[in-house]
Amino acid sequence: MAKSTFRGVRISGVAGAVPAARVDNLADHQFAPADDRRKVVELTRVEQYRKAGPHLCASDLCQAAAESLLAGLGRQPADIDAIVFATMTPDYRVPSTACLLQDRLGCTTSSIAYDINMGCSGYIVGLYNACALITGGGLKRVLLLAGDTQTKLCHDQDKNVVFILGDGGTATLLEASADADPIVIELLTDGSRFRNLYVPAGGFRTPSTAETREVRQAADGGFRSDDNLFMNGMEIFKFSSTDVVKSLSTFMEEERLSPESVDLLFLHQANGFMNDKIARKLKFAAPKVPYTIGFYGNTGSASIPLTIAHHFGQGNAKRAKALMCGFGVGLSWGVAAATLDGIVAPPIRDVE
Repeated sequence: MAKSTFRGVRISGVAGAVPAARVDNLADHQFAPADDRRKVVELTRVEQYRKAGPHLCASDLCQAAAESLLAGLGRQPADIDAIVFATMTPDYRVPSTACLLQDRLGCTTSSIAYDINMGCSGYIVGLYNACALITGGGLKRVLLLAGDTQTKLCHDQDKNVVFILGDGGTATLLEASADADPIVIELLTDGSRFRNLYVPAGGFRTPSTAETREVRQAADGGFRSDDNLFMNGMEIFKFSSTDVVKSLSTFMEEERLSPESVDLLFLHQANGFMNDKIARKLKFAAPKVPYTIGFYGNTGSASIPLTIAHHFGQGNAKRAKALMCGFGVGLSWGVAAATLDGIVAPPIRDVE
């Protein structure tokens, strides 16, 4: 079982950044009839999301978030011992984008820097790595960056994804702290179902060719090429409402947590209807389940920390027992329990 308890680590702050450009699901996407657009918004609760232009990468958004966070915490780039970047939209195939961010942020050359190639569960996997570097590696401060520009993977007339997926970047600082409450994290994987959410071509297994780049209408009605992201929405919904709910329920039972003892449930912002169903099955009251999907959409690895940054940036109580769950691409999913106490959450930045 990939479940670990990390002691002596605290989350000091979380910051977010999003592209300034907005997409309105009711006004835009004219390829779809207006009635269809309204139905999608009612079901998913995604009214708007942010879309990065051709010049803007996930690294740019995460850099902006990191700069806001370090300034808000009064930390210097030289204080950072490691950068862990969770993304499925890196700047280059080689090298790790974290190496570029080490230089762009002005961190020292003694910093550890590496990417984690993960999507929707990336933040939870990143937390696991950051905690392990501190408790097992003796580091003092790890900067966890999580962000994606998923819209670059989508064909603009694929009704299965284009109404939901948005772009965003985040930064979380984890620090060694002897009196911090434990952070408990469990990670799970089922690679047998990877084809339910993936990009079929463009890697080394199936290289991109003129044929794979040809856009066709698929059996599900969406337009896409094999170089675009494919999502089997029904299978992902089943996965979320069964496997994810079961893992959360078991985790809570083992950790002696209840909907009453947990202050906040931060779910990956997958889909409004889907997340409502998860929360109801677990018997969480609506005020305990913050959302950002309505105005940021599903931002992949950024969605949980972006929601945390938004929630605490609104002046809400600064101490909370939080349960977090990311799930999706892989298929992979993870659950984390942590006390968020006095975290710094600067205003979310718009990036041109």
